[in-house]
Amino acid sequence: MTDVLCVVPQYTYGSLKDIGPKCPNIGIATIAAFLEQNGYKVQILDAFALELTHEQVKDKINSIRPAAVLTGSSAATHRNAMKILENTKEVDKGITTIYGGPHVTNSPQTAITKDFVDYLVINEGEITALELLDCITKNNRKKEEIKGICYRENGSMRFTEKRPFIMNLDILPMPAYHLLPMDAYRAYGWLDVGRRFTTIVTSRGCPFKCSFCVSSKNNENFWRQRSAAKVFEEIKLLYDKYSIRHIYFQDDEFCVNHKRVIDLCNMIVDNKMDIFWECLTRVNHVDEELIKNMARAGCKSILYGVEVGYEDGFKKIQKPITLEMVEKAVRMTQKHKIMVKATFIMGFPWESEKELRQTIRFAKKLDADLTFFNTLTPYAGADIYNEMKMNNLIISEDDFEHQGTHASTLIKTKYLSPKEIEYWVGRAYLSMYLRPKYLLRKLSQMRNFNEFKSNVKGGFELLSLAMKKFISS
Repeated sequence: MTDVLCVVPQYTYGSLKDIGPKCPNIGIATIAAFLEQNGYKVQILDAFALELTHEQVKDKINSIRPAAVLTGSSAATHRNAMKILENTKEVDKGITTIYGGPHVTNSPQTAITKDFVDYLVINEGEITALELLDCITKNNRKKEEIKGICYRENGSMRFTEKRPFIMNLDILPMPAYHLLPMDAYRAYGWLDVGRRFTTIVTSRGCPFKCSFCVSSKNNENFWRQRSAAKVFEEIKLLYDKYSIRHIYFQDDEFCVNHKRVIDLCNMIVDNKMDIFWECLTRVNHVDEELIKNMARAGCKSILYGVEVGYEDGFKKIQKPITLEMVEKAVRMTQKHKIMVKATFIMGFPWESEKELRQTIRFAKKLDADLTFFNTLTPYAGADIYNEMKMNNLIISEDDFEHQGTHASTLIKTKYLSPKEIEYWVGRAYLSMYLRPKYLLRKLSQMRNFNEFKSNVKGGFELLSLAMKKFISS
């Protein structure tokens, strides 16, 4: 009998579904591995990667009949996670339902108030999930003694003592890749060149305090790392056993420790591994030596979160960088033939047409290889959420899975309506990507037919959506 079925909830990119990436849920896979390590029989059902309907997930739960169903989500997948747990109780009220992840860590009231949710796991889940299962299946401890959970008691939310963070991540096992549909994952459309793909998480948390982000708050500004040796062990497993040749390091901030990154690069080079890899970092966390080593070890893309295109915006979002730092990092990265992806956010509370024009102007000047303009999502727990809530700038808090480039806008600013924000997002994309100079450069950079095909398909779908936003607004 399966003790625990871990379910990855569904997510859709809407009209961009053909180019959106499909990444494994490393958080759930690591919990699954930790539970297996401690003697539990575990299965993972990745409803996102396998594109399963709720009825198909329900049928699978019915056929497996596990002792517990565990899921986790962000705000974008919360509704689907809740539906999975509701369906679980319809199959069998005796199945224990466990729900974790960043959304319920910051907004527990959106889940535990429902009678089909038995327990919430607050923050990191490995040790908490294990102790909770020991309580449920072995009855060897009291639930109120388990740190880091929330449950209902006499109609109210009951929180147990906070669980300390795992400071040494090397004690955790590798994610349970053997339980995942490894053939189902793919890179972002523009970067999908036919290589077998997966993600790796090498650290947790972020040492910075950007006002729109909850990662640093959830981790209390602790940044914790796995050693270069442990990360390389995981790369080698993926390379040898699963023929992975394309990796996205999904850390919030990959380059905090330069020595660790350079050590990892040396291991990849010394072992003559033919891999492409990508990461996300900050413009003030790179230098010439680091970028040079990353390039020689197969780094093909770095994503920089730029966010705004005007100096006082950085101060308002509590991001200690400057426009000059951004330009310097981008030029240095491009010099070493690494693709630069730059992301910008539109819809901060203070923004008017003036600020959005400045952001678009700077994005065009920066001229990254790929540029993304995202609508602000005010996550509960972030400083920006409190500011927007206080100023009545959030239209709906229940539909954030429907917000983003591919969907509706559910916020406004002090000066712009939701429709006006959509207009500027659409306008930003069109003015960025329809420049002849940019189109010619992209064509000259394509190395093979797969790259040409993925770029044409991705570009067409994104620009079609941008045009709809531009016209309908």
